[in-house]
Amino acid sequence: MKIHFVSMASHEFRTPLSSIQLSVVLIEKYLPISDSAQILKHLHKIKNAIAGLNSILNDFLSLEKLDVGIVKPHYGSFDIVEFSEELTEEMQLITKKGQIIIYQHTGPDREIHIDQNLLRNCLINLMTNAIKYSGEHTRIEFSTEINKEEYIFTIKDNGLGIPEEDHSSIFYPFFRAHNIDNIPGTGLGLTIVLRYVDLMSGKVHFESKQGAGTQFTLLFKKMYSTNNAL
Repeated sequence: MKIHFVSMASHEFRTPLSSIQLSVVLIEKYLPISDSAQILKHLHKIKNAIAGLNSILNDFLSLEKLDVGIVKPHYGSFDIVEFSEELTEEMQLITKKGQIIIYQHTGPDREIHIDQNLLRNCLINLMTNAIKYSGEHTRIEFSTEINKEEYIFTIKDNGLGIPEEDHSSIFYPFFRAHNIDNIPGTGLGLTIVLRYVDLMSGKVHFESKQGAGTQFTLLFKKMYSTNNAL
């Protein structure tokens, strides 16, 4: 894994670091003439580049923690609608121009019993992918459902889609679909999602067609807190 990381990092780190370096040089140029618009533009580029580098490091560290067995689920009860609405608002801030995330909940119940942090990491990863691999002015659908047996989470986009020949490999560490061109990424995100879902005894399903978008569904057997145990 470390060999793969060094190879991947040498490529993925080069572009954002070059962007940061160039933006700093240009900010120095615009400071004497107080061109605030250009300064803000390049500060935004620096911010995005740093976020990209943090994402790469976080993915690698998350996978390393999973491999050494120090990640354990900690179950708790919380309101899924409140949780999901807050998450939707947060993710909307990083969408592309004209992208919109639509959230809806199905079922009369709102309380679930699961590891909130692991679930949040899974959903952030899937939503980030939906944003990254979809174009401007597109719609991303996020839904939750509580039925008699399961908690169900679905994220659907209308983006690039995954080529059929890549379907069997998308959860492999460092694997990236063949149609993503120069879109940056580590190839670790879906591996981490699958590992987190497995820790919570859940399942991951996906449907995707190249050019027609992707839908990921997380399913977890309904659990009860000790206060509501049957």
